[in-house]
Amino acid sequence: MTHGDALAVFYDRGGKFDLLGERVLLEDKVEPKPFDTTAPHHGVAVPMGNYLLVSVPNMEAEVKEGELPPRLGLRVLDQEGKQVGDVATCTGLHGEASSARLVAFGCAEGVLIARPGGIDGPKVEMLAYPASLPEGKVSTLLGGTAMQFFLGNYGEDKVVLIDPDSRDEPYRLVDLPTRRLDFALDLAQPRNAYILTEDGKLHLLDVINGEIAKSETVTEPYSKDGHWRDPRPRLALAGDHITITDPRHSLVRIVDPVTLKETRTIAVEGQPFAIVAVGGSGATH
Repeated sequence: MTHGDALAVFYDRGGKFDLLGERVLLEDKVEPKPFDTTAPHHGVAVPMGNYLLVSVPNMEAEVKEGELPPRLGLRVLDQEGKQVGDVATCTGLHGEASSARLVAFGCAEGVLIARPGGIDGPKVEMLAYPASLPEGKVSTLLGGTAMQFFLGNYGEDKVVLIDPDSRDEPYRLVDLPTRRLDFALDLAQPRNAYILTEDGKLHLLDVINGEIAKSETVTEPYSKDGHWRDPRPRLALAGDHITITDPRHSLVRIVDPVTLKETRTIAVEGQPFAIVAVGGSGATH
């Protein structure tokens, strides 16, 4: 995970993570600083200033042989690896994102928000799910860039917009027509988010008013039934293009972000699945 110029590389089964600066990767002078993670677990470490936000495994949970323990919370470490303050409860911690100076983590109880706290270290608080939300939780998060907000999954057929500074309505639920496959934020157009659903449709979500503004069919239906690793479409934004993988047809489909219409396709070998755009800053001139 990166935050500023700091990069934390977490090794699930290694019981540690390494901290290094992104610049040293370009200079070929990599000298990572290792930190202990208490025990091997599928976790996360996020740099925040002179501190580190690190997941905590539940060592009392019963797990099958070969499996890793679940997460029970988050702790703050200083640069020497010493814990600062108490462990913050975050049951089943999964999903992390940054927006402005904040970092958010998905939990069973709500979304845990970490804020820079100066010399006293980050301040961590739970943004609890209100009773008005249906049963569910956030386990994947994306963070806004030009605006401070988070977009998270919620159940199979919903997403939730999160305003970490709102005391009246921190969560706004958005219902989808069917189960969600993937979603992404537009760095160049911060008002826009895009969501793929299993019926083959791409939806444009206006993150300010919390409404679906437009929907178009971009692939044939891909059921979410089966294993979560089964090849299904994923999306990424690259400049003025939305790229969508279509594993069944060995294609990457290029879609216009305004009309949501396909403009061309790129044939590839095998079954393209995950996709990431590299090098786009989101800046417009």
